[in-house]
Amino acid sequence: MKRVIRLFVFFFIPFSVNAVDINKSDWIKNMSAALPAVFCNSRQYFRQCFNISAQECKNTTASVTQVCISKNISHIPHILVQPEDGTYWGTIIGKCVAEAYQVTLAKKRIDNTKCNDQKNW
Repeated sequence: MKRVIRLFVFFFIPFSVNAVDINKSDWIKNMSAALPAVFCNSRQYFRQCFNISAQECKNTTASVTQVCISKNISHIPHILVQPEDGTYWGTIIGKCVAEAYQVTLAKKRIDNTKCNDQKNW
């Protein structure tokens, strides 16, 4: 899971050394679109360790992303200063999504050495 979150933060944070401001609604829109794509990549734990289709992965991730954003929306600042705020809130939302995804699809999780090794999460 940590590997996925680091990958997400790497792709989602601008490559500028200067701070960039982004408004909350744009950041949420970007998160809502980016998380399913990152989590459901065929090489990621969330696809390889659950017996589901790519579409089911995307639907589940999109759904739990909205739940996680709703849980945190009152705490997310109206203007996020990137990369600091994006990294902080992206990590919080990403962890929430990963946990909710695993709970939601627990019965479809594959039980094998690779999937049970926390280093692969």
